[in-house]
Amino acid sequence: MPDKIILKKNAKQRLELSKTDLQLLAFLEQQRMLTLQQLYQVATKIFEIRIKEYSFKNRIRKFGDYYLIRGNNYSEGFDGERFKYLCIGSKGIDLLIKYNLLDQSYNKSKIYKFNQKKNLMHFLATQQAAINILNSLHAEVIKDEDSNEIKYTNFYDLTLFSHSPSVFQYTEWIRKEKNLHQRNKGAYHSNISKHMNGNSSTFGKTMTFVKPDWIIELKPRTTKNTYINIELDMGTEPIETLIDKVFKYAILAERNKEELHIMDLVIADNSFSNRSKLTDGIKRGENIFNRFAADPAVKDRLNQSGLKLIIHPLKDNEKAVYNVLTRF
Repeated sequence: MPDKIILKKNAKQRLELSKTDLQLLAFLEQQRMLTLQQLYQVATKIFEIRIKEYSFKNRIRKFGDYYLIRGNNYSEGFDGERFKYLCIGSKGIDLLIKYNLLDQSYNKSKIYKFNQKKNLMHFLATQQAAINILNSLHAEVIKDEDSNEIKYTNFYDLTLFSHSPSVFQYTEWIRKEKNLHQRNKGAYHSNISKHMNGNSSTFGKTMTFVKPDWIIELKPRTTKNTYINIELDMGTEPIETLIDKVFKYAILAERNKEELHIMDLVIADNSFSNRSKLTDGIKRGENIFNRFAADPAVKDRLNQSGLKLIIHPLKDNEKAVYNVLTRF
């Protein structure tokens, strides 16, 4: 990859890109969709680009002129949410493929679905949770609480991997004659068939048995691979549904003892936007915690499976994740 890439729009207009610019585009493709502010956070904290916010906005505008990114504006009433959100563009994909940051077989047409999320606020709040964690882990060297040995270093490219659940699936093979509804203590319920992904034969089917909102994979120096499974709660999901998810993640952790699995239940709060109707998330978090604590089956499954559970508002959730990573 050359140190600089020159894109020409016409005889007078040109855009100069660096290796870091390409890495930033690759990050945007990986995360599917980010607000302009979120991408600025990533640019300045993870990729350590020294640039003022207004200059960054102007540069992103130029990226849009060259079809490297696509931008849309979101607004919700006069006093409601207002922000710009971004996705990778067609020419951005071409560049990433050309310089081996994406595979040649990449399905380019799928990028036009990135900004068609059914619940835009939920997805972008999830991305904020992921970015907060990635920023924190990139900046910190995490040491074991007891031995003081370094567990996780601060090299983003080597130790931090951010995954969409659509490409990083937790699946299992189910034999056709097996009774899905009485198969184990994982609280599979009667509508489990909706999780079937369509890969089947006369012998059985592959089932996605739990699907996080986002996944961060860590590859530490001394301990087993760690997976932070983010579940973003907007305050509308029944707590019974969240309990059911705990049982499913417990199965995942129990079957993969060589890995550390964390269920990171993040409560969306007003740190995501000061124009939102979200609260500070504390009361909601307390209600969930108390319901979980009052259910002995939840406590037993956590102990048996090795699953680590975090329940925390979006604000400072990354600190709760940091504390778990130092202890386990």
